[in-house]
Amino acid sequence: MGEQRGFTLVEVVVALTVMSLLVLATLTAVRTLGDTHARVEATTQRLDEMRLVSQFLRNSLRQAVPVRTQARPGGYFVGGRNELSWIAPLQGVEGVAGLQYKRLFLDGETLKIQFVPFHPALESPDWTAAEAHPLLDEVSGFTLSFRENAQQTWLEQWDEQEVLVPQVLKLQLRVRERYWPDLVIAPDLFQAAF
Repeated sequence: MGEQRGFTLVEVVVALTVMSLLVLATLTAVRTLGDTHARVEATTQRLDEMRLVSQFLRNSLRQAVPVRTQARPGGYFVGGRNELSWIAPLQGVEGVAGLQYKRLFLDGETLKIQFVPFHPALESPDWTAAEAHPLLDEVSGFTLSFRENAQQTWLEQWDEQEVLVPQVLKLQLRVRERYWPDLVIAPDLFQAAF
């Protein structure tokens, strides 16, 4: 019979070391891939949220109607640095449609919106009785500014201006410690029908 030769102790240790390094490299790559996937998914969710909220606000504010009411013969579009109320159509949300008073405001760290059905004889909407719908959480900054025309500087308040609806308004948001791109909106201008 021939002589059988096995692995030496040094060869076994070297083989185990190489195999351990390959397993470690594979586990590190899998963990990095998982972390990257989680970051990409979080970024995608954040961008989707930004896109949806921006699109909703842009559409709603673009449709602002310069309606005169008994309480506000100068037109119902009232804004400050952190709150805005206006009248615009609402189409098919929870069975509600038609013109609505809308209010956008910051409640703690949540940006919320409220709706009250429009009625020209209504002195002022009762916002305390209206349900507040959350739009965004973890909002650390929310400011509004307005322009009556393109040459004018940005105003911090909009109330009883000669023009019923501002030509341009700007929303600035800071969500989860990140600034969103400024949302600059030019409302469609209508003649007051009421």
